[in-house]
Amino acid sequence: MSGLYDKHLMKGLDVMTVQVWFNVYQCLIMLVILLFLWYPRRKHTTPFVWHWNIVFISVFLVAADWIYFYALSFPDSMISIVSMIRRSNVLVTFMAGALFFHEKNLKSKAIDLFLVLLGMIFLYLGTK
Repeated sequence: MSGLYDKHLMKGLDVMTVQVWFNVYQCLIMLVILLFLWYPRRKHTTPFVWHWNIVFISVFLVAADWIYFYALSFPDSMISIVSMIRRSNVLVTFMAGALFFHEKNLKSKAIDLFLVLLGMIFLYLGTK
């Protein structure tokens, strides 16, 4: 549904407008989470520690979303293909978590990864 809505928005708006509004809404949602869930319990659960990775992650997420919206702006772009490519990032995230961050519970996460990849296969088969 999200991909269909994004495609619908791209018919009447340019890429940068959709990107800006997406970032505004994302900031508002994260601000609510920050103020009501994290901030009151930050000293007991996860105190904030600054890392430069925060900036890099932010820049790459914005760039990835812009590329996604740009791809949807083409009239002939197929939502199922664009969505499949966008969702394939879970494979990169899983591998990075396993190799670099020594994630725990890899077995249960591998099952979830398998289900996402299975869904991507069905999306691919549905476009044929």
